[in-house]
Amino acid sequence: MPTFIPCAPGGTASWTQQTALDGVVYQLTFDWFQRDGHWRFTLADVQGVAIRSGAVLVTGGSLLRGMVDTRRPAGEIVVIDMTGAEDLDPGFNDLGSRFMLVYFTAADLT
Repeated sequence: MPTFIPCAPGGTASWTQQTALDGVVYQLTFDWFQRDGHWRFTLADVQGVAIRSGAVLVTGGSLLRGMVDTRRPAGEIVVIDMTGAEDLDPGFNDLGSRFMLVYFTAADLT
């Protein structure tokens, strides 16, 4: 069953949170880049060592696709437009509301 990853900026342009995926705790960092109008995402282990850095949050694509790092979660993280329109990427004020991060376990994907 997919897991919604809580991520609401609350008016801040950068924050880090700890989130458990498949029973493993990861650090997720979100940074807003005003220049191109996108959120970027970094996945790190619990000690803060980066596993994936600077992935742009866009609808429909997997943030972990193609990664072979053994520390990565076994499933996939995707950005979903809750309106179903999928015509935009998450803006500064709508990450965590219109746009949600969702984790699909390896079992969800089979």
